[in-house]
Amino acid sequence: MDWSIYKSQVVLDNQRVMINILDNAVSFLGDDDPTWTYDRYNVFGLTSPTQVFYDLYNELRRFVYDYTGVPKQLWMQSWVNYHMPDQVLKWHNHQWPIHGYISIEPHNTTTVFDNYVIDNKIGRVYIGPGNNPHEVRVIEPFDTPRITIGFDVTDRPHAANANLGMIPFPK
Repeated sequence: MDWSIYKSQVVLDNQRVMINILDNAVSFLGDDDPTWTYDRYNVFGLTSPTQVFYDLYNELRRFVYDYTGVPKQLWMQSWVNYHMPDQVLKWHNHQWPIHGYISIEPHNTTTVFDNYVIDNKIGRVYIGPGNNPHEVRVIEPFDTPRITIGFDVTDRPHAANANLGMIPFPK
């Protein structure tokens, strides 16, 4: 198995507060779908300086470094997926070495990969290889946004470019 599941105690202890912060934060991004503007912001910058997202950032760093076992510097981009049932992500891919997501308010959904399915639960953090096509499936309709935080990680720095979402992810 080349993927792992972690449990975010920060999300489990603060889910309602995090939903309120993200409800407010996505309004700063305008009418664009925050998923597809990932290169214009990083969700941890968007939600700063809130203590709960600072704590989540640090928890996620521990999970990523545990998953990778890489002692060197990493970089990460992260964004919010904020969708109603008819907007959930269809088949897509991430061209990065590592991809993952944090379930804040996943409702009754699954994420389907080619060879496995992840049941999305509050506080569940999935980390796996990039270049692994996947989609979200709605098991039961919902009437408030499905909220997850997606992220990509690399250990290969790139030249400066227009991707404002990529930030250092110190050990």
